[in-house]
Amino acid sequence: MGSVTRTTPLDEQLSILYVDCFDSFTNNIIGLLEERLGANVIMVRIDDKQADRDLQSLLRAVNGVVLGPGPGNPGNPQDVGFINKLWALGDSELVPIFGICLGFQSLCLNHGADIKKLKSPRHGIVSRSTHQGTDILKGLGDLDCTQYHSLHADLELTGGPATHFWQPNDVCPDLLPLAWDLSDENNGPVLMAVRHVAKPFWGCQFHPESICTSEAGKQLLVNWWRHALRWSANNGRVKTEKLTGRYLPNSFSRLFVDAPLQSRHLKASHLAQELRSAAGRDDIFLRWAKYPAQDVTTTLLLEKLGHRDDEVILLDSQGHNMGRFDILGLTVPGKTTNVTYSSYDRTLKYGNYSKNIDSIDECWPLFQEALDLYYPQNQEIDRSKLRSDMDRFIAGHLPADSPFWGGFMGYISYEAGLETIDVKLPAKPTDGSAFPDVNFAFIHRSIVIDHHTNQVYVQSLLPNDWTWILRVGSLIESVSAASSKSECLSPASLAESRLLNDTLARSTVTRPTGDSYRAQVRDCQDHLRAGDSYELCLTDESSIAIPPSDSLDAWSLYKKMRLNNPAPHGAYLNLPSVSIVSTSPERFLSWSRGGHCQFRPIKGTVKKGPGMTSAIASEILNSSKERAENLMIVDLIRHDLSGVVGADNTWVSKLMVMEEYEKVYQLVSVIEGQLPPQELPGAPRGLHVLKNSLPPGSMTGAPKKRSCEILVDLEKRPRGVYAGVLGYMDVGGAGDFSVVIRTLVRNKLEKGQGGEMWRIGAGGAVTIQSTDEGEFEEMEIKAGSVLESMMR
Repeated sequence: MGSVTRTTPLDEQLSILYVDCFDSFTNNIIGLLEERLGANVIMVRIDDKQADRDLQSLLRAVNGVVLGPGPGNPGNPQDVGFINKLWALGDSELVPIFGICLGFQSLCLNHGADIKKLKSPRHGIVSRSTHQGTDILKGLGDLDCTQYHSLHADLELTGGPATHFWQPNDVCPDLLPLAWDLSDENNGPVLMAVRHVAKPFWGCQFHPESICTSEAGKQLLVNWWRHALRWSANNGRVKTEKLTGRYLPNSFSRLFVDAPLQSRHLKASHLAQELRSAAGRDDIFLRWAKYPAQDVTTTLLLEKLGHRDDEVILLDSQGHNMGRFDILGLTVPGKTTNVTYSSYDRTLKYGNYSKNIDSIDECWPLFQEALDLYYPQNQEIDRSKLRSDMDRFIAGHLPADSPFWGGFMGYISYEAGLETIDVKLPAKPTDGSAFPDVNFAFIHRSIVIDHHTNQVYVQSLLPNDWTWILRVGSLIESVSAASSKSECLSPASLAESRLLNDTLARSTVTRPTGDSYRAQVRDCQDHLRAGDSYELCLTDESSIAIPPSDSLDAWSLYKKMRLNNPAPHGAYLNLPSVSIVSTSPERFLSWSRGGHCQFRPIKGTVKKGPGMTSAIASEILNSSKERAENLMIVDLIRHDLSGVVGADNTWVSKLMVMEEYEKVYQLVSVIEGQLPPQELPGAPRGLHVLKNSLPPGSMTGAPKKRSCEILVDLEKRPRGVYAGVLGYMDVGGAGDFSVVIRTLVRNKLEKGQGGEMWRIGAGGAVTIQSTDEGEFEEMEIKAGSVLESMMR
């Protein structure tokens, strides 16, 4: 076998085998086990055939086993894999086991209980459990539990005195109840914790790792570990084998040993060389200048520079009070390279190069290598080697307050995200209109406006580009606050606006039908009741068909949208195959050059209108339904992030706080983390966090993989750019991406009845507390906010 070997004497480090059932909270549990129990954790999945074959040796190499939560029913063999073998261990083979949620239900099912559907599933619900302070609950006090389950273990306790709740019965003589949820009148008593009366098996129905489970829930695991080790000592159980090979303790670095990032000192790939060639033979050097910029906007600069109809990428805070930076990426003919990838045909393209690759996983190291190669490390070189006085003046100095120095700008589609988690893609468009799923331009020339300091950074990675930098600087200095504000009122601007409005008035808008969407909501809830998911982020799309005789000016449309519906993560992308006009309020992920990571998921929306006050919106957003939606995504993102940086480097800085936007109030949380120093061998980078977190959890549901599979089957269409992410990856090591919502997308390869077609995706998180009408209204509100801003 070569993976588990006999050892004498045994290593003293305690270890736990964690069996993952494809859940989206796994890394949170592993982190809790490592932090609170001080044990090494070895993770295997329920469908791991090698682990199944090695099971007996694995058990002899660990001190205990934890069976994780997951979608499905413990009565379905495919949902629990080899777990059932653990309940059939002989007395001499026994090992302490703790089951969580699905693992708990499997324990109960295999010892006499029935697994039944709850009348009202408990997804993202926090309630206080009742216990008697015995066994692993001794000394715990109040136990507030986060529940994520549609099924429950039924011990058939009907009638009889209350003491029956705390004793084994004739139906389940081997199970001793330890805790119950008695707070739910609709479901009645629900078993929350149990132990086997003779074997070292324990479990809990709730999720001890959730951010909203009280400290007592986490301490329960510590108590279990003490009981487990005491049982092993009393019964003479010791480890007789040692883990080696593929069964390594879980750690952040292990996730990436098979796909390491390229070193700055290794031979460059073809893509990196292609991008590097734009700088010629010169050393990489960031040329930049800083100018005061009171009331200067990137939209005005773009037009003054004559780029309104060019390929361009603008990431725009749109004057929103929660935004700070605007970033304008300009393409340079003959220098700018577009890098694209299709998840459908697995084709990577850039310049004249086209190649079929095995998967999207091959793209990430290429991107990182190109960024590393362009890192302006030579900013510290000997000034005497520099060609100009301007170069010598800035040598040794980089614009640290500018978040982007150059690098990749673009988007990653929802379908590309599906590929990263091995979900079968929806059917490919048959009309040849499929556009790239990954689409980035490598930007050499950029302009960054810092609205907090009123400074503009003009930057270039091209050699000897001072002429351009100084020309842009001169233009900035000539733009006064008065001209900036009067721009919208100029005759040319008014004529442009009239032409746009006339074109929109002749367009045809098609929106989803209520009957169809409500039926899909009910289908989602059937899956939730079956235990397949905790939350499903269902979406649909509206379309705007432009008559063949007309052409919609995307830039004019963007200016109108940013004026009518400003948001902190606005964007305008005009790329060869697609135009994107976005007023997204939601940051997906940002990471700084120092490795600080931040997610800002939005779940919970209330439309502004007559009579809707901040106080009323707050009351609605703090309802059980809205908080449950947000909580599930917070726990999911904690899992995604901690899988890279470790649970001890992941924290929640803002939990379910209402924020106000132009047209809606929304419930927002902030999850943060810290990457290790890049100098550490094998240390993950921001790009690893991005890769590990796709597609955005706020657009999928949880558990992510099973939820995405269900949604693909229900929606039966590609989402495309919508529900994906767009933003930048900086050569200095930073990155920032928004979730593509409140966004208009035009596929330039698609024609609707001979004319242009623009699409708007919208949707919401379906939970068991949803109503089909309420979900349809939420989807309509979100699509309507874009359509109203577009049409008015």
